Amino acid sequence: MPGTAALTDPHAPLSAQELRRQHVLSAARTCFARWGFHSASMHQICGEAQMSPGALYRYFPSKESIIEAIAEEERYHAASCMQAVFEEGHIIDRFVAVGMDYLRHTRDPATGGLMAEIWSESIRNTAVGRRFDEIERVVQAAFRAALLNAQERGEIARDIDIDAVMTMLFAMGDGLVLRLQLEPETDVDSLEPYLRKVAESLLSPGADA
Repeated sequence: MPGTAALTDPHAPLSAQELRRQHVLSAARTCFARWGFHSASMHQICGEAQMSPGALYRYFPSKESIIEAIAEEERYHAASCMQAVFEEGHIIDRFVAVGMDYLRHTRDPATGGLMAEIWSESIRNTAVGRRFDEIERVVQAAFRAALLNAQERGEIARDIDIDAVMTMLFAMGDGLVLRLQLEPETDVDSLEPYLRKVAESLLSPGADA
């Protein structure tokens, strides 16, 4: 997949330069969530980051390069989440773990607000939306492969419509992200047993398993 930002070891200590770069990206996420990808300006990002334009341009020469870096971060996080889908354990346990990780990741107002902006761009089929759609397709492909594998092993019902189940699960996840933005006082961890119940009701093996 295309991307311009290099991925680094998440456990390695960050250099001073990388810390400042991450600071800029955090400020940009806040601005994009607040004003949108198109309306947010480099001047506003400078203000949010409390950096001069000259200092900011050392790290990112344009708004487009910032969007690319954020897309690469989202791509990296998606790959990390999807890795858990293929680890050992029952498919429902793995799906719930990935779902909770996703909700915690988007709990931050800037991240959750940015997701809403990304969805808007995707609906309008803009260049920014298409860039993030690439990540969505990779995530969906990973989920589909995990579900088909679990179906072959008899972990989930053999007669379920995989596409319909995926639509339901993704819709629930996306809806929860928006709801958590509207209800910031909600304890994310309190949702886990209910998320599990929904997953079990959709995926539990039938009599033929």
